[in-house]
Amino acid sequence: MLRTIGFDRPWEQSCSDAPTYIYDALAGASKGVAGGRGKPEFVVESGDFIVVIEDKARFEDSMLLNADGDLDVDYPARTTHALNGAVHYATVFADKTGKKVFAIGVAGSEGHHDVNIAFIAPGLAPKLLDPIDTFTSLAPDAIDEYHRVAVLGELPQEEKDVREIRKVAASLHEGMRNYASLENEHKATLVSAILLALKYRPELLDDLTGDQRNGYRDGEKVYNAAKEFLESPEADLGPKQKVGIMLDRFSFIRRHNLLNQRHRDLGKTPLRSFVEVLDAEVFKIVSDPSYSAFDVLGNFYGEFVKYGGSDGNSLGIVLTPHHVTDLMAELIDVNCDDVVLDPAAGSAAFLIASMRQMFDDAVARLKDNPAALEKKLDEIKKYQLHGVELQEKLFAIGTTNMILRGDGKANFQRNSFFDVQREGFFPLDPDRPARLESFTKVLINPPYSQSKDKTTRHLSELSFIHRALTMLDVRGRLAAIVPQSAMVGKTKEDKALKAQILKHHTLDAVLTMNPDTFHGIGTHVVIALFTAGVPHPASKKTAFVDFKDDGYRVRQHVGLVDDGRADDRREHLLSVLNDGVPEDTRFVVHSEVTATDEWQHSYFYFNDQPPSYEDFYRTVADYVTWQVDMHAHGLGELITPGPAIVDVEGPGA
Repeated sequence: MLRTIGFDRPWEQSCSDAPTYIYDALAGASKGVAGGRGKPEFVVESGDFIVVIEDKARFEDSMLLNADGDLDVDYPARTTHALNGAVHYATVFADKTGKKVFAIGVAGSEGHHDVNIAFIAPGLAPKLLDPIDTFTSLAPDAIDEYHRVAVLGELPQEEKDVREIRKVAASLHEGMRNYASLENEHKATLVSAILLALKYRPELLDDLTGDQRNGYRDGEKVYNAAKEFLESPEADLGPKQKVGIMLDRFSFIRRHNLLNQRHRDLGKTPLRSFVEVLDAEVFKIVSDPSYSAFDVLGNFYGEFVKYGGSDGNSLGIVLTPHHVTDLMAELIDVNCDDVVLDPAAGSAAFLIASMRQMFDDAVARLKDNPAALEKKLDEIKKYQLHGVELQEKLFAIGTTNMILRGDGKANFQRNSFFDVQREGFFPLDPDRPARLESFTKVLINPPYSQSKDKTTRHLSELSFIHRALTMLDVRGRLAAIVPQSAMVGKTKEDKALKAQILKHHTLDAVLTMNPDTFHGIGTHVVIALFTAGVPHPASKKTAFVDFKDDGYRVRQHVGLVDDGRADDRREHLLSVLNDGVPEDTRFVVHSEVTATDEWQHSYFYFNDQPPSYEDFYRTVADYVTWQVDMHAHGLGELITPGPAIVDVEGPGA
């Protein structure tokens, strides 16, 4: 575990090869009562912190709390329990060196273990933190952020960025409502048009004077700039009908009176005011490669939906959080050779996550060959990302998202996934390599709760999964995030679909996710992983994972945020699923599965851990107490075995 974060040779036991200040601090620091030299299991310096580790063979010896619920650091607890001993040494280091220290206690076997952690600062009591699974958060490049979030309770930097974007969205919502009386369905569309216009004409603001002579209003200027960009070779948007769909969505900007009239309080048109905000606070972020995994426009849409009522949820639209899109791309190992499809693309969040992972993989492989790298990145942009979206407003947002990243826009189409054929994704193009004319990966968050009666059964979440699997190459991978109920198969049609899926494809894993993944919506979801074109073997052990503790928690007035352990939890999940790292059944159950089973962890869970001696004694004591109680109340004959009854007449008597 230490090697994985870069510490191949940690200081051990006497720490004789450690820096002098660490070696000297251990003088008289023994965990016993004799006052000898302390000998911690492992010590490392990570950034400005010291990390000290103690381990024990028995799971039960992980940590011990005293009667007040605090960690007991007195003798003998500090010698018998892992975290207690680590905190003892950490306190010594903090007091003698003035440094901040993380104490870690590891207890148990590889398959059934506990890793607890506490933080100690000079002169302060130990602070017990949430358990971890890996040391990812303690790596030199991560430990400062872990300290800020897990110890100091600050927001992660990523969440700070998200909050800034949402603050801008909330401000724009207020302005669009107060100054332009703009309908909810036009808000995100207006943002899309402005960003496209700014990309084509960075100097656009200079032209937005509010002058309406000759009918050439600010809205006309924004619309024309967006139009010219969409029709330009730089945009390369593909068929003219796509351009037409986008321009139809944008056309209201030209004729909306309040949007184009100077407002007396603003001293300018509301449209110019909105362009100023987006130019100053959003445009760089939405087009900056370092923010490529962050779905800015999706967050804008989510904020506008939140303020506007049921606009999104009534359509089953549930935008996927970006930490989930990243995870799902990792779970099916999206790489630079893949051709990725999102059949319900929404704001293109899955395609954005896939693009970043594909780019990272390409750079890792080809960094020493710039010409080959440039060619590969161009192929990814042009041929390897495909999306389908039926809702017109989301199509405009998703297309804009991809355009602003210079990627994938020619392969984003407005259609019903059930109406488009496989060949419809790959129009004739002599420049496209043949290997890029089929799909190898699918990421999908289908519309929820669309299957309400017999006439709409074909719109169920399983229907989307089934059809998407048929689009994939043999051994292609699919990851879907759907409500838990979809894995149960309540209707006759869904039961039949589950059977069809197992007949032709393989169910690899199902992850039960954090109940707050879609905080505020109330939908409990799972992520299901499939391999296409390979019938599910009857003897296959599918992995059912309880990933409810994913390192994200809801903070009051903030929402769902990383609690400092998100990277740690994700790394542990991937190591269990991909590398076969042992874990007990509380986390993962490997089981054979049929179409009639409920495809989720809770259905297959069993406790595979042998009871402790304490469990055994407690159970026997409970049984004896029950017997005594029955006899004391005159009911002893009910539990006293009677004479055996023998059938002496034989069968048929």
